[in-house]
Amino acid sequence: MVIITASTQLSTFSMIRNILLSNSVLGAKFRTKDFYEFEPRHKSTSFNGFPYIIIMVPTAEDEQAYLGDTISDKEFEVEIILRMDFLAKDNFTSYASSILNELDNSQSDFQASGYYMHSIEFEGSQPIVEDQKHLVEGTFSLILKGEVD
Repeated sequence: MVIITASTQLSTFSMIRNILLSNSVLGAKFRTKDFYEFEPRHKSTSFNGFPYIIIMVPTAEDEQAYLGDTISDKEFEVEIILRMDFLAKDNFTSYASSILNELDNSQSDFQASGYYMHSIEFEGSQPIVEDQKHLVEGTFSLILKGEVD
């Protein structure tokens, strides 16, 4: 198995973005600039509009470290947020389903970077108001595991 390094962990955003863009439904609607690592400023002139996807930098938890081990197993949680204009909420289910299917079918892509996809959970959609704009938001929790030196 490939050992996960700090640069591998930081490139998780690009890896997941490329996986999602390879899906025919998502690739037809989203462009590279519709993906963010951090919450975009909606009133900024550089904001591209809705819909967009936020892929957070993974957080890691140590798992069962033993005395003398230099390699430890870690669990990485990546939060993925899909946000759309509330008026376009009818497309939400299609996009959410495509995200789940594409991530679920990308085990080989994750393994190439040293990750094993443990699980993915979808917490459902909910209406929100952000900067006086009515939106619908869905959160996915992707759990990856791997060995870190």
